[in-house]
Amino acid sequence: MKTAAGRSKIGFFLSDELIEKFRLLIQQKYKCYEKGLLSHECELALRHWVALHTNTQTEDIVTPNPTPRVALVFALVKKYLLDNFYFELRPGQQIPLAHLEKAIMEVRGTDPRTVRKWLQTFHRMGLAKPITPYVWEIL
Repeated sequence: MKTAAGRSKIGFFLSDELIEKFRLLIQQKYKCYEKGLLSHECELALRHWVALHTNTQTEDIVTPNPTPRVALVFALVKKYLLDNFYFELRPGQQIPLAHLEKAIMEVRGTDPRTVRKWLQTFHRMGLAKPITPYVWEIL
């Protein structure tokens, strides 16, 4: 059965114990269990397995980078931005540094060193980048 975006639904049997462990792992990794996470993590696991058992590695192989912790903090920052400043945040969208700093302060703390650390981390992990001293781009 084909679904949107070139994805197909397949069916197979797994032990109840493995399914439970996998769901608990997802819940620990993302601090929640939301729709789509099981499919996403299954696809990552299968891609990794195929890469380990073939001689070729392509750009389709997704590595866990940025780290889950950074991705979760960035998701919380984006949620704050969406709740307080924006209707949507698209890749390539430019936002004022003040909005990004305010969101980090609300999510992680108001210490200037903390804000600076998270800005550097988002930039290093390829989640956001500075365009001018006062404007950042969401990647």
